[in-house]
Amino acid sequence: MASFEYPDLEIIVLAAGKGTRMRSAQPKVLHPVLGKPMLEHVLHTAESLMPHGISVVVGHEAAQVRECIGDPANIHWVEQHQQLGTGHAVNCCQSVCDSCRDVLIICGDTPLLRAKTLSTLVEAHRQTDAVVSFLSAKLSNPYGYGRVKRDADGQVLSIVEQKDADTDEQLINEVSSGIFCIRQQELFALLARVGNDNAQGEYYLPDVVPLALQRGAMVQAVLMDDADEMTGINNRCQLAEVERLLQQRIVRDWQLQGVTIEQPDTVRIEASVHIGRDSIIHAGSQLLGATHVGEGCRIGPYAVICNAELDDECRVYAFSHIEEANVGAQANIGPFARLRPDTRLDEQVRIGNFVEIKKSVIGRGSKVNHLSYIGDTTMGRDCNIGAGSITCNYDGANKHQTRIGDRVFIGSDTKLIAPVIVDHDATIGAGSIISKNVNAGGLTLSARPEQRHNSKWRRPRKD
Repeated sequence: MASFEYPDLEIIVLAAGKGTRMRSAQPKVLHPVLGKPMLEHVLHTAESLMPHGISVVVGHEAAQVRECIGDPANIHWVEQHQQLGTGHAVNCCQSVCDSCRDVLIICGDTPLLRAKTLSTLVEAHRQTDAVVSFLSAKLSNPYGYGRVKRDADGQVLSIVEQKDADTDEQLINEVSSGIFCIRQQELFALLARVGNDNAQGEYYLPDVVPLALQRGAMVQAVLMDDADEMTGINNRCQLAEVERLLQQRIVRDWQLQGVTIEQPDTVRIEASVHIGRDSIIHAGSQLLGATHVGEGCRIGPYAVICNAELDDECRVYAFSHIEEANVGAQANIGPFARLRPDTRLDEQVRIGNFVEIKKSVIGRGSKVNHLSYIGDTTMGRDCNIGAGSITCNYDGANKHQTRIGDRVFIGSDTKLIAPVIVDHDATIGAGSIISKNVNAGGLTLSARPEQRHNSKWRRPRKD
């Protein structure tokens, strides 16, 4: 991965818009894209340039945005009390940009943006000694974007917003990304001259382009290699499209790192997930949140794993659900198993079909194979829990603990009524109801009613 370092660069992230077209009470920049707010994606990209500082311009629901993102040491929050356009938003940052060489301005709703692309812009800006540089792209359908007007020699003349473009200008297919790199000493002098005589009555940041040219300054457009990176999100349709594009990128990145992903169009792998090499992700599976999958694992099909850690060579079978659990190496889970939060499985544990584990520790080599519930339990090594067995951990008011030692064998359909301890090497007969501690070794049974047969009984018939 490329390394960047720009200690003389200030980055401004524009995140003050209402996002009216999202039709949401939540600020637009907080809508998640593959598990992270879109603004968090952008800030992660900005941070990877290692700039002098990052200023985030907020306005609508500013407190909510700050609460979600937190207060990282390198982020300065700037509030735009009135949303008067992108030029006005940048101008609000004047007091925090007085000790840098250049100012890089990006949008908070562009989560596909890559650090390498931003670095390319900064390097081109500095190599040509430009005053204003911006990223542009050529689109087959440029609707909605500001058009880049050039003269006969190819020199940039201006950027014309969609609502202000005439018929000929709307035919231009080169558009501005809205991402600018501007020399700090010139930026705010140019902004002071920007007016709001336009369809929106706003102060547009792109209007610095003709103003800079009038002063004889160097202005350049740097063409992007991948136009998808500048895609902004204004409604739920665009949100879904950006998620699709980002998912394709994430899948490809993991494939190139040695992960097999079957039917990649059917899986969901969120941005904070890690997958070890030689793992296989089967169709329909979802890896969510900060999930970590070790090397040589096989997941799915149709497994859901959220904020969980799986060590090497685990096998998670179809339709299993794992949430906030830790799974040791070579464990086998499912199919149709559920591991709930605060579950920890040691190495080589087997959790079978229709088994639910909640807030429990299962020791190395132990097996809970069929139709069982284990909750609030500490279980030792090499135990075998029979089908239909459960820990009765809740008395209607409080949860209670069950402790099971090493090498315990529990017969099918056993009920362990917590709090209770089952000592090492104990065996419990099938169908038992255990409400007292069980000694080590030997066989423990609860009383069973005598088996009887009534030969005169007849099964009821429907009328």
